Amino acid sequence: MRRRRFAATVGAGVIASIAGCSSDSPETTDGSSSDSSDGNTDGSNSESTDDQSTQGGEALFEVTGYDLPETASIGSTITGTITVENVGDAAGSFNSPLYVRTPDSDWTELNEYSAEDVEPGGRVELSVEVSGLQYINRYEVSLGQSDTSAVVQTVSASKDWGTEYTTPEGYRIRVDEPELQSSYAYENYSGETEQQSPENRGQYAFVNVYVKNETGQAAYSPLSSEFALVSESSQFDSTLLLNDPINKGEQFEGGELQPGIERSGWIAYELPADLSVSDLTMAWSKTTFGGEISINWE
Repeated sequence: MRRRRFAATVGAGVIASIAGCSSDSPETTDGSSSDSSDGNTDGSNSESTDDQSTQGGEALFEVTGYDLPETASIGSTITGTITVENVGDAAGSFNSPLYVRTPDSDWTELNEYSAEDVEPGGRVELSVEVSGLQYINRYEVSLGQSDTSAVVQTVSASKDWGTEYTTPEGYRIRVDEPELQSSYAYENYSGETEQQSPENRGQYAFVNVYVKNETGQAAYSPLSSEFALVSESSQFDSTLLLNDPINKGEQFEGGELQPGIERSGWIAYELPADLSVSDLTMAWSKTTFGGEISINWE
């Protein structure tokens, strides 16, 4: 694959800074097109400062490799390396932004990375950090105006039981470890305590869910119907109990919450009797204006 080369002034030159966004490639601050030709004999393009030629030649920097994870959990920050080689005939330095985009978005600048006094034929390995991967999507990462890039596919976030997850909008959600029991106690119309068992000799799972609205405005919290217990290829949706369990507290109810308001409660499920907590994952997903969110607690 053809790689775009970056020209730098000998000694202390830098890559021309890139600003703005484009559906094709990042643009330089001077408005020049990223597809302009500099007359290289190998047909590759290069972006340069106003005067890149010096008596001793020039430094040309080329991205020769990306070492980034192929997949990452949403909401995570990934780290990796990018290898840049000086393919020119003089020593030089560069300073280049790191960009990220999705198939439906323009390039967004993350951080800038630089290297000083790289000799001809010399390589530098940049330790880079990519954040802002908030949704299920395909993220393309590029250093400067390189014609090569790396692709990171984001997947569902995985959390331990009892661990909070904060959505991009600002909702804090926590799911506690399920409590499995063969029956639950309730009070009948006569005030007597009775036991309720599920059908088909199964068991109940009671899962406590907590949410808090920190979006800064009134917003709808997740609904109990949006949470599902999963075991391998089986999914179990929430169960409506005919009687209120004793000593279980309030049932979880979603709905509109004002800023700063929290809500918690239990959600009940009917499961086969042979399942244990280690077999279960609580899954929650939602499609927002920004994209799809998906979290698993296990």
